[in-house]
Amino acid sequence: MRFSTILILMTAPTMVAIYTVNFGRWLAKKGNTRGAIGVFIIAVICVIAPLALLILRG
Repeated sequence: MRFSTILILMTAPTMVAIYTVNFGRWLAKKGNTRGAIGVFIIAVICVIAPLALLILRG
């Protein structure tokens, strides 16, 4: 699969991950560390899962 196609298809998951990381930062600031760690893990999965599928199946 071409790099430009991967870049275009990964725009939405990357934007969702950025929003999720900002929410995790807010949770950490409010003192909810366990929740923040969980949200950070979800943000990483939100980017890695679609990228892996695009690379392995494309």
